[in-house]
Amino acid sequence: MKVAFVSQFFDAVLPPDQGSIGIWTYEVARRLAADHETTVIARRPRGGQARLRVEDIQFELLPCAPLRVWTGASHVWTRLRPHVQPLFAQGFYAIEFLTQTTRALRRLAPDVIHLQNFPHYVPAIRRAVPDAAIVLHMHCDWLSQLDYDSMARGVAAADLVIGCSSHVVSAARRRFPQARTQFAVVPNGTPLDRSAPTSINAGDSRVLFVGRISPEKGIHTLLDAWPKVVEAHPAARLDIVGPSVETPREFLIDLSKDQDVLDLSRFYPESGSPRGSYSSALRTMIPSQLAHTVTLSGPMPYERMPEKYAASSIVVNPSLSESFGMSLVEALATGTPVVATRVGGMPEIVEATGGGLLVEKNDPAALADAIVQLLSHPALREELGRRGAQRVAELYPWARIAVLTQDIHKEALSIRQQKGKRAS
Repeated sequence: MKVAFVSQFFDAVLPPDQGSIGIWTYEVARRLAADHETTVIARRPRGGQARLRVEDIQFELLPCAPLRVWTGASHVWTRLRPHVQPLFAQGFYAIEFLTQTTRALRRLAPDVIHLQNFPHYVPAIRRAVPDAAIVLHMHCDWLSQLDYDSMARGVAAADLVIGCSSHVVSAARRRFPQARTQFAVVPNGTPLDRSAPTSINAGDSRVLFVGRISPEKGIHTLLDAWPKVVEAHPAARLDIVGPSVETPREFLIDLSKDQDVLDLSRFYPESGSPRGSYSSALRTMIPSQLAHTVTLSGPMPYERMPEKYAASSIVVNPSLSESFGMSLVEALATGTPVVATRVGGMPEIVEATGGGLLVEKNDPAALADAIVQLLSHPALREELGRRGAQRVAELYPWARIAVLTQDIHKEALSIRQQKGKRAS
């Protein structure tokens, strides 16, 4: 089977600069490449090669306009047309990437095309490669948020739609109850590195956040909760790990109907203001007397994260919007318990693994109480971590996610072939 993964225009897929979707694409593609002819289509990094082969994956890396070009265009579009769908939802967004992608797909003639997000690209890909099976993979809620007709066309042109959580899939099904296209859940995964330590030092009080430094991640809620944590545990230390990359507000904030998410607009400066405003706001939230207890460490290579998770007492994800919650399964894989908000796909992970506590979003007091509870009860931490690690090993290893994806590809190909027979 010939499989082509199509990345998002702005995503890096090759290590070490991947985000969560780039990690998913790379980890699954490298496993499928053992048995299938696998290609990944993505943007070309500056100075990078057009084509290269890594771990049996063929990479087609396309020259594109700098990200700042489309970012600037999005700002202008929003100012001039504030009451229409954002620029990224238009069929001509990143048109040079889409055009080159369709050309590459015609040349490659894959059996299966696996498209990351961007439902409105599916009709163009369908016209370019009419015989290929198309799997649309949603890592966000755009199907339930963006223009109904455009999203409906994308769903109809796909052979299978998958989401990273039941939260994503259920919202899409509710919006398109009459859709003939099948929906399924394929979660994100985690490395299971047994060489990393998996025991928790009962005397430690190390709290870890992992993720992009962006307003929807709720790090400000965690910092609001932090004084109460330190009051109960003076030895507590908080490490915030991740790149300072804010989600553009038109990708999330402006689409939401959740007031807590809409209120995050206060962290976004007017166009043209310096970047890093959310990071700056976070630093001002840390009381001077607690500055020594909080570290903003910046990004860390993916391969080093298991050790980081294992060295922590608790991992906290206080997000206000989260389609899956990758840091939760990564932490639990090392036996580190988690505290998460009841948002998006995170309750599914915590409930499926039994590896942590859930609190309501945007509630610093409840978040502090949960953190204090785990720091105060080492035996509970150990039990949650042990249980979580066992269940993550069963549900979320990358090898299993690759098998699920392979099965989805085979099913999509069967569906496409049946459609072809009916058409003839």
